[in-house]
Amino acid sequence: MGKELGPLAKHQKEVDGQKKLIEKQVKDSTKLLGNSKLKNNEEKLKEQFKGCYETKVKVEEFLEAANELDEANEPSKVKGFDNKKKAEITRLEKWQTQLDTQMKKLLPDEKGEEYLKELKGEDEDEDDEEEGEEEEESEEEGEEEEGEEEEEEEESEKQDSKEKKEERTETEGKKKIEEEEEEGEEEEEEEEEEEEEDTMKTESKPKAKAKKVEEEEDEEEEEEDEEGEEEEEDGSEEEEDEEEDDEETKKKEMENEMDLTTVEGLQFEGLYDYEGREEGDLSFKEGEILTIINTREDGWWEAENKDGKRGTVPKTFLKMHNKYKHVQKDDEEEDEKEEEEEEDEEKTETKSSPRKGWGSIKKALGELDRELTSVSDVLHALGAVPSGFRPSTLGPKFFKDEKFTMTSYLAPKLSDSNLSYRDLFYIPKENKLRPFSTKMDRIILIQGCKQIPLPGKGIDIVGRHIRMCLFDGQNMLSNIHTVKVASVDREQKTWSFSSKISDTMDPYLHAEVFMRSNNTFSSTVGILFELCASYCKSCDQNDVKEKSKTKEYGEFSCGWVHLPLVEENGGVIANRTFDLYVNGGTPYEKGVEVDPSISRRTTSSSFMSMLSGNKQPRLNVKVMMAKAEQKTYLDNLPEVLIGNVAFLPLYSYYRQILADELLRNRLDYDSTELLHSPVLASFPKAADQYDLMKVLRDTYISKSKTVKRVEMRDSEFMKNFFKDCVLESIYPLMNDLNLKPYKTGNVQIEEERLEEINSFLTKKIERKGILALLLSSEIGFSPLDIQEVAFNVIGPHCLVADTQVVVSG
Repeated sequence: MGKELGPLAKHQKEVDGQKKLIEKQVKDSTKLLGNSKLKNNEEKLKEQFKGCYETKVKVEEFLEAANELDEANEPSKVKGFDNKKKAEITRLEKWQTQLDTQMKKLLPDEKGEEYLKELKGEDEDEDDEEEGEEEEESEEEGEEEEGEEEEEEEESEKQDSKEKKEERTETEGKKKIEEEEEEGEEEEEEEEEEEEEDTMKTESKPKAKAKKVEEEEDEEEEEEDEEGEEEEEDGSEEEEDEEEDDEETKKKEMENEMDLTTVEGLQFEGLYDYEGREEGDLSFKEGEILTIINTREDGWWEAENKDGKRGTVPKTFLKMHNKYKHVQKDDEEEDEKEEEEEEDEEKTETKSSPRKGWGSIKKALGELDRELTSVSDVLHALGAVPSGFRPSTLGPKFFKDEKFTMTSYLAPKLSDSNLSYRDLFYIPKENKLRPFSTKMDRIILIQGCKQIPLPGKGIDIVGRHIRMCLFDGQNMLSNIHTVKVASVDREQKTWSFSSKISDTMDPYLHAEVFMRSNNTFSSTVGILFELCASYCKSCDQNDVKEKSKTKEYGEFSCGWVHLPLVEENGGVIANRTFDLYVNGGTPYEKGVEVDPSISRRTTSSSFMSMLSGNKQPRLNVKVMMAKAEQKTYLDNLPEVLIGNVAFLPLYSYYRQILADELLRNRLDYDSTELLHSPVLASFPKAADQYDLMKVLRDTYISKSKTVKRVEMRDSEFMKNFFKDCVLESIYPLMNDLNLKPYKTGNVQIEEERLEEINSFLTKKIERKGILALLLSSEIGFSPLDIQEVAFNVIGPHCLVADTQVVVSG
């Protein structure tokens, strides 16, 4: 005999029995909404609405039963009863929200409310009929004067009516099931017809060409049959098979590329001209570039053209757009150019000469095929820097677009329905933010760089740093984080970094970085390291009166490294040290060396090739698991983020305050009014500015020394303590008129900002408080703006689509 099931197990069994019906109802409604032909059919919309309503009633009944479950009623102890109960409740709540959203999409606004009242009214009428029958039965029992025959007749009539009702309900249920199956079959047939039409459209052009080729080949084969040349026929057939195989492999490669990559947000190019036949279709021409907004299973994607017009387009008319065709080169072309360069070098001397400088100018003009507009391009053309150096790829994106900053990634992301947040949850019982763990929580330690070549004379290197982000070979998947080089050796070819955490440290020099992500679907997902150098170049300016010199600052890339973090079995790399070779060019160029002269001079023998490996530029990196204390902070952060380990507690406090303001303290969750919170408004903007974050960290450490241990354990006290630290440090400095905009790598701006911050801190000490300094006239502040003290609940960075963007050159 088996053990008797408890209430929890019985409830789970009952819900599992209804799981397929609920999921089928949601799937059928989404199919109906996705079908453009049946989308406006009110009868079918009402039928699906009624089905969603009936399933929702069942889900609500199950939810009430789940909430009433108690461990005391179980016949035996159940391990993890509370967790299983919570999982059951969350599963039912998820279905309930899905059905609600589907009902709103099927019949939005007034139509849905009116039809919902009708459905509720039908339920009430049925209840009234049952009550009336019960009253009639009681009256009939009370009437003793009527004969027994009449009572028997009435009872028989009632039984007949009940049986008829039951038969009607059963027949109606069967009819509904049959109608739903017929509708599903009709929808599938319609979808198949649409797909066949799309394939006919795409194959119309190549088929027309193929027909002509086949007709010509048939004529040739007939002539050959008459002449009796069987060998030539076999050769032509083999060529046809090879061409067909090549076409099929190309189509499969295109389909695999579209399936493997995340299509939303990417740019595609039109293969043929397409004219929209129905309302909502977007017409485009061959070669036109479209941005994909949303994808569907039926092969019709929602896209946007350069003019901002949106509509549906067939996916078979599109191919992936490559912005870097002028940069990416085939291996054959590179090998040919290398052979030509080797022949030229054999004729000329190995050392640099004026001829080599002019040759580099021609090479730069031929490879890049564009005007030399920036200073770094001019220096590269003149031979002042190694041929593998390029303008920085990540630097301009960080400064020009907020999508790659902490401001975007610290913002709470809205769910697909835009009615709640997908990465911010709250536990009312425990009065705290619910931890949000990810598959890829790692600590990255940059240990050093070796054999990084130097530029030529006339260029002064004023700073070195590494920019890094999550990267899958084409897309940037996170914010851009910067780590400054702590020191270099005498030859300035070895870069050293600092990994110690202390109270007086400079966080800009800290090389221990945390990384979070859930994207483990592709084996190419990893971290992109870009080794950058800030330079200063003196430029002559000829005037009529006098000749002067001006300094121009810039930044170029000394190479890059891509470290994949996902293994072949889907696991994430942990506790491993890597010695990686640095690649030249941009992350979209293949086979480019940082300094080709090193390998060319030392490839004459195996011994020299071994020595050349030690002379190649390398990056030493260590990937580690997060510690227990770091893990508690990381679980409070967003789903995707990369940043400094020294700031982990500060980011964690910000997210806790964010959850309090959005999920606990708000009275109306549907309201989108601005929230008064200078902390929430100012902290994300300062999260990437290391000088401001250093002031905040120093203020937090100095003030925390006066806090008692009992107060340190109180979360509410520490959150208010963190707010005071932000209002004393970051908030006034961000509104200082004399503080220049932040720009990493520009040493001149960094020095001017440091002077202004130090004068602010000295005046704060002299005034013995921040309030006296704010009320004084010694510092000029910008006029008050509502954005300084207000947080937008549905800001521009709350949309999920902004988290993944293709890098443009």
